[in-house]
Amino acid sequence: MAVILGLKREKDWEKFEKEIAAAAQKFTPLEISQVEAMDRATFEQQVLQRSDLSLEQKKILASLLFEKMSWHLELNEKERYAPLKEKCLLLYSHLRDNFTENEFDLNTHYRLEFLSKLE
Repeated sequence: MAVILGLKREKDWEKFEKEIAAAAQKFTPLEISQVEAMDRATFEQQVLQRSDLSLEQKKILASLLFEKMSWHLELNEKERYAPLKEKCLLLYSHLRDNFTENEFDLNTHYRLEFLSKLE
C-alpha cells in the first residue's frame, strides 16, 4: 500500500492505476477493472457472497477500491467516484458484519464512518 499511496501523493495516475491493478491480481482472484464495472447485484454475488474469497482478501480489495474512489474524488470525477463509493460501503459493511470480536479492524470502522459522511 505504501507504493500506491506514494504514487497517489505524487499524482502519478498512470502508475497508480497500474499498481492498483497489479495488487488486485496478486492478492485476489479478481481484476479491479471487472470489479469496478460490476453492477450492485453482480458485486454482491461475485464479491460479497463469494466463499473462496477470504475476509483478508476482501479487506485488501476494499482498500484498493477505497484508494481508487478517493483518487476519483480528488479529480472530481463524480461519475466514476459514486459507484466506487457504493462498492466500498457495501464491502466495508460486509467486513464489519462478518468480523468476530477478535478480528475488529479500526481501519474498517473509520473508513465506514468516513464513507457515510461523504455525499
